[in-house]
Amino acid sequence: MRKLSALDATFIGLAAMLGAGVFVVFGPAFEAAGSWLLPAIALAGFIAYVNAASVSQLAAKVDRSGGVYAYGRHYLGEGWGTLAGISFLIGKIGSAAAIALTFASYLTPTTVVPTALGATLVMMGINLAGIKRTALGSKILASITLAFLTILIAAALIAPTVSVSARTPHPMGFLSGVALVFFAFAGYARVATLGAEVQDSARNVPKAIAISLGIVLAIYLMLGYLLMSRMGDSLGGVTPLADLAAVALPNLSGLSSGPFVAVAALGSLLALLAGMSRTAAEMATDGELPSVFAHRLRNGTPWVAELTITGFVLLLIITGGVVFTIGLSSFAILIYYAIANLTAFRQPKQESTRPRFWGLLGMVLCLAIGFSVPLSSLLIGAATLASAMFLRWGLKALR
Repeated sequence: MRKLSALDATFIGLAAMLGAGVFVVFGPAFEAAGSWLLPAIALAGFIAYVNAASVSQLAAKVDRSGGVYAYGRHYLGEGWGTLAGISFLIGKIGSAAAIALTFASYLTPTTVVPTALGATLVMMGINLAGIKRTALGSKILASITLAFLTILIAAALIAPTVSVSARTPHPMGFLSGVALVFFAFAGYARVATLGAEVQDSARNVPKAIAISLGIVLAIYLMLGYLLMSRMGDSLGGVTPLADLAAVALPNLSGLSSGPFVAVAALGSLLALLAGMSRTAAEMATDGELPSVFAHRLRNGTPWVAELTITGFVLLLIITGGVVFTIGLSSFAILIYYAIANLTAFRQPKQESTRPRFWGLLGMVLCLAIGFSVPLSSLLIGAATLASAMFLRWGLKALR
């Protein structure tokens, strides 16, 4: 039974992107890209647009949950679909850990890990209660986030400006900054992973992706400009919006701004867990993961997948840091989108009026940016992805 409207799907996308993109990436991205932060945001937004068009093109023809996993399997074959699905799960486990740690860094900076673990378990509980509660939670959390960001942007516009030193980055530094910013845009794909639970998905999934991405891109460009012009060279770290709030909203500085930021992070975490569990369930249905992951509760929630994925998120929270997990996530998700663009390029011409060139361009851009993440994230991400694919090959050979 389809339960989500276009508005529900849009808010899930907004909650996913805003929680991840706004509250963590601008500091590390500025340290990598320097005074080229705005071009980095623009390029990341352009790549996201190309990817969104490819995802929308594919979602209009493949009416199934699982996102690029389902699309790659349909048009390219089982192996490509599995590579996309594993990339998605690795990337989003990294995202979930990063967002949980960001939530805790803003709200309880002295007890980051315990708070991050608790938040992840609570969001898992909401998802286990059913997709309608996921949509309701995303609406509430995204609405609070938009209200806070509107107030912050309005206040920052009238705050005094400061100068920024001209810091032209090395080309790899700029590309690394683009990769870190791209982490913030990845939420729109979570709408596609819920395709089978959206009413009239062929029309509403592309619509929800376009609306949520457009809103978020405008917010990111404005915040990037305000962060540089109001904070200057002091911009950095993993809590940049708390620092901007201290300048633009001095009466809400410190811990007073923490709850607003924490609420946004929870929205992202909620949508992340929902998307990952449903992709894992689809892979289990196809025999790419053990069949137990396809088991669902009466409300349709794939509970074994939800519990297992949450366990991996908890492990990464304990062992990883914010910047490392962002880099890991960006690498794996850019591989995922490279496959999405390749799939769109290979889609039969009669199924889309979009020029095939865009799919090829998107694939090249995703690969170029994906291999520009910080070295530790690149090595661990590539090794994990290769190991997972080798394990999949071995299990297939034993059957």
